[in-house]
Amino acid sequence: SNSCVNSAFRLPTTNSCQDVEDVFLARLGLRWKDAVALLGAHTLGRGNSEFSGHHGTWVPNDSEAQVFDKKYYEELFRRAWRPRDVGTDHQDWTTGSSGSRSPKMMLNTDMCLLFDIDDKKQCCSRTNLFKSNGRNRCEVSSLENKECSRINRNHPRFEASKAVKTFLGGSGPNNNNAPFYDAFAVAWFKATTNGLEVLKPLKDTC
Repeated sequence: SNSCVNSAFRLPTTNSCQDVEDVFLARLGLRWKDAVALLGAHTLGRGNSEFSGHHGTWVPNDSEAQVFDKKYYEELFRRAWRPRDVGTDHQDWTTGSSGSRSPKMMLNTDMCLLFDIDDKKQCCSRTNLFKSNGRNRCEVSSLENKECSRINRNHPRFEASKAVKTFLGGSGPNNNNAPFYDAFAVAWFKATTNGLEVLKPLKDTC
């Protein structure tokens, strides 16, 4: 926009949860639960390497990437994510076979909500998943015994990790989107009305 130069730089970069904390918590005054809910919007759309340097969807395919639901948290929790493009400015995470027609991805700012990857990005999120042929789903042999550490209750981001698990909607497969939807509505309201005290509700009709 010509009227708001460099406005894109007000959003978190993809480097780490420090960027998320700086924008959503320090500047907007939100809680970690709010930040995690807003990041759930990643369930929609896809990244394109030509524009962001990150390629793929956060959910299994383009069709599911058109549905606003809790799939983002399920994917973050249940997949074996491994680092991709390590050593570049666009380092992120992927899962599944290399060269897939439907590449999947997570950014550092996604992974750090559930895993302690601040100082260790050479790891796999789940080393206990195997294919039917016995091959480890981490796909890279050097990572098969290097599982990423989960955020524990003593970690500064424990509230973020707790929120991810809450937004799963339950301990097993389910269609309970209510915890995510409710939290997103609250977080969106906070983020879009922050600093504005004289807003008025929209009229039902013009």
